[in-house]
Amino acid sequence: MARKLLALAAVLLVAITGVNAERTTPHASSKLLRDVLTDTKYEPSNLADVDAEFVDFDELHQVGSGRRLQSTETTTKCNTWCKLKESLGLTIIGLLLICISPCLMWKNEGRHVNELRRIDFCKNKAVVVNNADIPDDENTGQLVHFVGKVSVDEDTLDLHPGALNITTPLPKALIIKRTCMIYQKFEESSQQVKNDVIGAGQTTTTTFTVREDWTPMGPQPERLEHLPEETNTRGIWDELVSNSGTPESAAPSPSYAPPNLPPQLAAMLQQTDLTQAPHGISMSKSAHVGGFGLTEDVITTETAVFQSEWMPLPADMIPDEIEALPELRKDRYGNLTTVEEGDQPTNGDVMIKYEYVADGFDASFIVQQVLAESDPETGVPAHKFSLDKQRVLDEKCCGKISDDLGVIWMVRRGRHDLYDMIKMAKEDENMVTKILRLICWVLLVAGWMMLFSIFTTLLSTLPILGALGNAAFFIVALIIGTVCCCGVTAIAYIRYRPLVAFGILAIAGTIFGIVFGLLGDASESSISPTPAPVKSPSFLYSDDTDVMVDSMY
Repeated sequence: MARKLLALAAVLLVAITGVNAERTTPHASSKLLRDVLTDTKYEPSNLADVDAEFVDFDELHQVGSGRRLQSTETTTKCNTWCKLKESLGLTIIGLLLICISPCLMWKNEGRHVNELRRIDFCKNKAVVVNNADIPDDENTGQLVHFVGKVSVDEDTLDLHPGALNITTPLPKALIIKRTCMIYQKFEESSQQVKNDVIGAGQTTTTTFTVREDWTPMGPQPERLEHLPEETNTRGIWDELVSNSGTPESAAPSPSYAPPNLPPQLAAMLQQTDLTQAPHGISMSKSAHVGGFGLTEDVITTETAVFQSEWMPLPADMIPDEIEALPELRKDRYGNLTTVEEGDQPTNGDVMIKYEYVADGFDASFIVQQVLAESDPETGVPAHKFSLDKQRVLDEKCCGKISDDLGVIWMVRRGRHDLYDMIKMAKEDENMVTKILRLICWVLLVAGWMMLFSIFTTLLSTLPILGALGNAAFFIVALIIGTVCCCGVTAIAYIRYRPLVAFGILAIAGTIFGIVFGLLGDASESSISPTPAPVKSPSFLYSDDTDVMVDSMY
């Protein structure tokens, strides 16, 4: 018995450490463990007391995700003449950045002022509804503020009918979604640049690595661009599409995500379209806050409020097996997958996750109160009133002039009064403005640095002068870019905030006048002639000597 337990412990050690140590045989450890547990010579009946967690290897799905398999390298050489041509292109790009960045700064300052005016419009025009359960007809068409709990009452929610649907409708659910992922190979690249000792040339070594990971973006290209021997398989993805029950829709837009992003991050940036098969999403039509119905536009637009807390669906609502797709099984986490128990995922494996957002959380609104549209089935809206964005018309000159500032609404999770929502909106807007200012400043400094790239390239032909030249031109670009940024911002303040701008100029002028006056007085004192020394009174000295005599005697 001890020998058998030692053998089991050894296999467990290999299973834990061997996954990363031996990448060429990722299934060896899990298969070896199954051989130990199923081989009769180890008497499995004697191992019945072993805790199940020691033989459950669903965690290997996570261990296996993101592993790297194969890599290749390519080397490119760019001599001094090549670098000079590149610097010419960078000079042109620098000129464009120098011309575009001030325009972006100007637009950002104007946008900031308009956003603050829109927020002040909400502060001055919003009508506070103390009880969201009893909206007032007189507020129809006006901007209102109310707080309440998001509820779907006793309504249940289901996905589109199909083989991948849940077993029973889910109660108390605001949103339910099905996300299908496939295990695929991706190509990653990393570069190492080595500068030539003499000249401005560079040698770039690019390493292309194959990485396997889960992705909800569907099957990837069959062959990788720089590693054509590595292929992707579609697995049962096409069968998932045909059995999903999701209505046919237009083809998804092409991917414009930057390269080398992790698949999950790329999916977040591209916002995976859950209306595309085999994914699925459904939203409750009974959602409301008090007497205000929530439209699908509100739920899909304000994702931070309504789609921030996803929870896994109860396992008993997920089918154990699907007749049309016998390859799928339900794992212990409630996911449908083609990965066998104890195995690592392989290329083409799929995983289906079911998640939902429960109702019952608080939300705060500053929106326009409108009449709800009629239900196409019943002809009567579930709730009399609904929400919409408010058109902002800012009046000036005693109402004789009005500016159309677009539309606005504010929706936040939690309970916030009107003052808090206005305060948080201003804080968010100030943060966005500061970030955009920083980005514009970086672009402007980078533009000036690129403008000098041809000089830095010529200086880089000499080892020591090259580094010193780059540092010197960077300091010059930093100074010029900062001065330009401050100048454009000051002019924009005069245009969009004249009172603030002239107030700052008045204070700056006063300080400058005081400092200039003090410096002038100090200068006059320094250039005035030194007066001649005055002779001391003679009675303090004796007639015969130059020694001072004490006046007391």
